Amino acid sequence: MHASVLKYFAEVARSGSVRRASENLHVAASAVNRQILKLEDELGTELFDRLPGGMRLNSAGERLLRHVQITLHDFQSVRTDLQALKGERTGHVKVAAMDSLFEDFLPLAVEEFSELFPAVTYTLTSTHPMEVAPMVLSGRVDAGIAFVARLPAGLQAVALAAMPLGVVMAPGHPFTAKKAVSLAECASQPFLRTGGQHVGASVSDELAKFWDDLEPVATCNWTPMLKRLVMAGKGIALFSKIAFVDELRRGEVAWRPLSLPAAAQLKVGIVVPSQRTLPAVTQNFVGRMARRLKQTELATAAA
Repeated sequence: MHASVLKYFAEVARSGSVRRASENLHVAASAVNRQILKLEDELGTELFDRLPGGMRLNSAGERLLRHVQITLHDFQSVRTDLQALKGERTGHVKVAAMDSLFEDFLPLAVEEFSELFPAVTYTLTSTHPMEVAPMVLSGRVDAGIAFVARLPAGLQAVALAAMPLGVVMAPGHPFTAKKAVSLAECASQPFLRTGGQHVGASVSDELAKFWDDLEPVATCNWTPMLKRLVMAGKGIALFSKIAFVDELRRGEVAWRPLSLPAAAQLKVGIVVPSQRTLPAVTQNFVGRMARRLKQTELATAAA
């Protein structure tokens, strides 16, 4: 049954008259009456008692009216959703994330989203974990993904995933025999350090001091370079598993947690402004990233 037929029926039931319904609908009375008769013919029963003063629903009509009211409400909801969807077809998404998420997480998120919304454009900024929150807070980007320890006022995390900080190393490294590795043990090994401000400052004083006192064999702010050096056995590095999911699955590297409680509680989060409404297209993209982050959390737990 078409929405217009249902509207005619509902209006006749409300107004109690084909004539009054036609006036309210701005449709000829003959057209309204024709549709009501056609509806009764299709259902095989009369829906109204025809009285000298107008039309009154009978028991069959009352039952149909309940169905029609639900149907029209649902139809309007779908129309509203479709109109909103039109607004999500275009727009610009601005995201900042720590470098390790540019390996797989963000490329896959953009590839998936661009299949559904090809007109959307993107600005994706790779930066150090501690710089992500300030970029979102300032409005330079709409959303950010990084380690989340303490969020400043004005930001909220829409998704969180447990991503403990640990030691990544070549498969044959002696630390692979350990269940966990201490910072003192890390200090005794050739170390590959990520460039810029490290998340350690917000995790614990012990980790911050280790980072400041470190004398690395190499410092680099590009994760693919550090991956290659780790796999070549040139040193160890501190990362969560999110940067090495595929390499861990293929056995190209090994990972062991730090024996530091604060590092074990570290989470990666998607952060957005708490006092600013994001464009519809960005909200959609952030929602899809949130689901992907949860999937990644499960994948890293199994790696």
